Amino acid sequence: MNRLLVLLSLALLSACATYQWRHATRYDANFDEDSFQCKKEAAQAFPPLAGERVTRPPRFRPSWFCSPADTRCSRTLPYWQDAETESYDINERARDDLYRSCLQARGWIRYRVD
Repeated sequence: MNRLLVLLSLALLSACATYQWRHATRYDANFDEDSFQCKKEAAQAFPPLAGERVTRPPRFRPSWFCSPADTRCSRTLPYWQDAETESYDINERARDDLYRSCLQARGWIRYRVD
């Protein structure tokens, strides 16, 4: 049990890690300029494109209802529940990948900061 608690704690702490871009020969002040240029390049190559994805498919709701307070269950009429969807940016991942590649090509390295 203690081992599981330790592993869970380590997993939670590692999820909170932050990252920072660093350059071997240039100061952090130059990062803002390079970052802006790379974001601009990435946005031109992969502009925001709205898409929709299904978060829950359409389905019939069950025809049985059981009360949590009792042990009694009753039959209800099934009904159709439409799919749930959400909007997202189709190009977001490609844009982020190009941005990171651009910074790496300019000599910036992403370090984990704990």
